[in-house]
Amino acid sequence: MESNAKRSVDIRYIVGSLMLSIGIGGLYLGGSWNWLGVFAFIIVLSLDVGLPGDEAPREVDSGGFQQLILYLQWPLIVILWLLFADTLAQANSSAFDLAGAILSIAFLSALGGLPPSHELMHRHGQFARFYSSLYTTLFLLPMNDLGHVQGHHLKVATTEDSDTPRRGEWVYTFAFRSLWGQMMDSFKMEKQRLAKMKKPLFSPSGRFFQSLLLVTLWLGSWFYVAGIAALPLFIVTMATLYLVLGGFNYTQHYGLIRVIGEPIEVRHSWNQLKPLSRALSFEISNHSEHHLVPTRFYTDLKPYPEAPQLPSIALCFVSAFIPRVWENVIVRPQLEQWDQHFANDQERLLAIEANKRAGWVSL
Repeated sequence: MESNAKRSVDIRYIVGSLMLSIGIGGLYLGGSWNWLGVFAFIIVLSLDVGLPGDEAPREVDSGGFQQLILYLQWPLIVILWLLFADTLAQANSSAFDLAGAILSIAFLSALGGLPPSHELMHRHGQFARFYSSLYTTLFLLPMNDLGHVQGHHLKVATTEDSDTPRRGEWVYTFAFRSLWGQMMDSFKMEKQRLAKMKKPLFSPSGRFFQSLLLVTLWLGSWFYVAGIAALPLFIVTMATLYLVLGGFNYTQHYGLIRVIGEPIEVRHSWNQLKPLSRALSFEISNHSEHHLVPTRFYTDLKPYPEAPQLPSIALCFVSAFIPRVWENVIVRPQLEQWDQHFANDQERLLAIEANKRAGWVSL
């Protein structure tokens, strides 16, 4: 008989919605309260670093609430951005208050939008995948699910994958290299698909047309509230958001190596099995299993404590923007372990070359 625990609701996954709600409250109050979203992230970081590891499987039904929560965060992010637009339209905020709003928007949009959109883009249902594109439209990237699902998941940990950071590569360059690579992969895939169907590039049934429509509707709505004078701050906010998105992406496969054409195995992803990392990311931090079975629902993913491990997602994110700390304290010791205990013979040879290119002669 199935246990009652398997059918229970796991409310820990509301942490992203709670953070978004805190950010909404901060922007609604305005002024110095704009920093509330940043402080919420700092609190989550502190708690996740301090809490013990979490290697337990999730004994929870994959329907009902666990499905609903994936859709709840999109309207919260829309509200957050529209409040930001209203703040800019009023044009009475100090530089300090605007900085708080921009950072809160960037952190909360990434933390609240990337995990559920990632989960939904791997679903089979058409509505789930469309809803994923609504999330990524807020990032002005409504087609990037193509590059992720059909590109990254085939190329992961190889030199062909723009989403796998190279050893020694800083997050500041990776964030935009990865972004460009995913965009180009997505555009190329959709162009080839339409060509095979003998349809024009901007066919109404194609992703090019649909993406242009979604982005136009979103930008039109946002600038209707904010006014065109807000364009410079919008650009600054998007650049900051892309850095934040890249920062979280940076920690998933940094420095890992796979021979092109060889099977994807547990060792080709970093796991970050901390309680809030898992909850906030909808188990993206449980990454090894996700790459083995990409369509498996997030609560059904099996933790792999024996897989390559990194600390808390939030801690890794912050450290990534301080390259000496990231390399010397966080990742190089783990990569040394990976090279010695996880890599096969071919990967170990490639790792030696990668270390030389990075200037890591001691590894």
